[in-house]
Amino acid sequence: MIEDKHKQFKERLLDELNYKGFSKIDFAEKVGISINTLNMYLYRGSIPAADVAVKMAEVLNTTTEYLILGIDKNNPNTKQSTKSDWQKRELTNIVYSLSSSQLDNFIEIARAFKNAVSNHQDFEEH
Repeated sequence: MIEDKHKQFKERLLDELNYKGFSKIDFAEKVGISINTLNMYLYRGSIPAADVAVKMAEVLNTTTEYLILGIDKNNPNTKQSTKSDWQKRELTNIVYSLSSSQLDNFIEIARAFKNAVSNHQDFEEH
């Protein structure tokens, strides 16, 4: 169970780093830890002490509950993080920044992409 929680913590931390655009070195500096310490959290099965987890959450503009437990009090119906969560949030941010005509074009492109991917998968199955 501890191993499973670490995996989830690691995934959430990596998702947030990717979503916020932090390099591991920049993030470690902002949190006030060494890159070796960050790597312990990411690769050696360590979970940060409370004070470090709080600082990580502050730097990432999230909560310690989310990083450690996967609980988002602002959205209690949210399922636990997946690797694609940051990509979905990024896509949402892009969509909200588009004008109405840009949004129409974006939707048309997205539908064409979805159809092309679907057709390609159908082709590979046969």
